[in-house]
Amino acid sequence: MKKLITRTITGIVLVLVMLTAILISEYSFALLFLVILTASITEYINLFKQSEVKPNKLFTYFVSIVLFAVSFLIAKGIIEIKYFFGLLPFFMIIMAAELYRKNDKPAENIAVTILGIIYLAVPLSVVNFLVFPEILSSNIYTPKLLIALFSLIWIYDSGAYLVGVSIGRHRLFERISPKKSWEGAIGGTLIAITASYFISEFIPEIKLVHWIVISFLTVVSSTFGDLTESMFKRYFGIKDSGNILPGHGGALDRFDSLFFAAPAMVMYLKLFIE
Repeated sequence: MKKLITRTITGIVLVLVMLTAILISEYSFALLFLVILTASITEYINLFKQSEVKPNKLFTYFVSIVLFAVSFLIAKGIIEIKYFFGLLPFFMIIMAAELYRKNDKPAENIAVTILGIIYLAVPLSVVNFLVFPEILSSNIYTPKLLIALFSLIWIYDSGAYLVGVSIGRHRLFERISPKKSWEGAIGGTLIAITASYFISEFIPEIKLVHWIVISFLTVVSSTFGDLTESMFKRYFGIKDSGNILPGHGGALDRFDSLFFAAPAMVMYLKLFIE
């Protein structure tokens, strides 16, 4: 009971802090996501503490933060998309830098460094295109789509948990996450799709049929995001990625769904709506 109370209080505070930062301005939004990004990178790097494989800390932080900043400026319309290609040499530099680290596993070090950037920095960077969406505005900060995405993720998670606890019998992916059930996943999906109707009323610029597809994409992608992070934790033999969020674990534990769901939503918007 005490753990449930702690988890609930932490969840409420986290939601309030995030909504406040997202709603105040584009700069408080950017600061919030830079904090999430750096916390996630720190936890990711800490996964390898007991391993012979070591990500390059400096370049993981540096390239990730620069990627987020450049994406923010492109989405806001301050710089052109061609400047994105200026980031590509950094990946060559990451490989060249391994020459000077004198580690016995250079290929593995390069791989996990680039993996960290792709896994964490790329998804959080594309979120910028949700808050500067072409369909709702012209380079004007409009966080409605981001709030809608978070709402779908949270509604699905809550629905899947409640249905799974009540009637869950068949394991969804027992080898990785023994508590998740097919009943919970299906119930959470139906609840999320139902919620998409109300979201379409809140954001009528996007038709209901698109919101139904987006809600389904969010459910599938967020589930795989959750399972992927669980796979990492099982591989490294840990329960939580961190302890900065009492009752919830770390940033990776809390935002694992977002890392997969944000790119899925942006991809759909860019390909089929905008």
